[in-house]
Amino acid sequence: MLALRALLFFDGTNARTNYQGVANQLIFTITMGDRPQFVAPCWYFPAGGGVWGFDSATPVFNNGSPGQSEIMKLARPIIIPVRQNFSVTAEFFPIGATVALNLLNAGATDDQKVISFYLDGMQTRDVE
Repeated sequence: MLALRALLFFDGTNARTNYQGVANQLIFTITMGDRPQFVAPCWYFPAGGGVWGFDSATPVFNNGSPGQSEIMKLARPIIIPVRQNFSVTAEFFPIGATVALNLLNAGATDDQKVISFYLDGMQTRDVE
């Protein structure tokens, strides 16, 4: 793994509230085998792409600026050994009285919600 990215897209009545809550309360944990390797909140992983700009009628939000130079590059690559299982876990941890997960689940009918996490890197072949 060379870089990590989180893409958030929210549209509709609760777009701003969803974006703010998820960016702060969603924690990603990257695990290899049974050991956590990296734990950080969603806002720590800029998307490096997505909707960008300004519209006076509708607020437009993004997790960081679009562009390859804006992604979170790791100082040292995380090497995944051959045939090693790994996973990314997303968990919500409430801050204060507002619980982002409850807001997502009880959203308005026009709400659109997308949360994605990307591992950028190089895949090598296992040759015996």
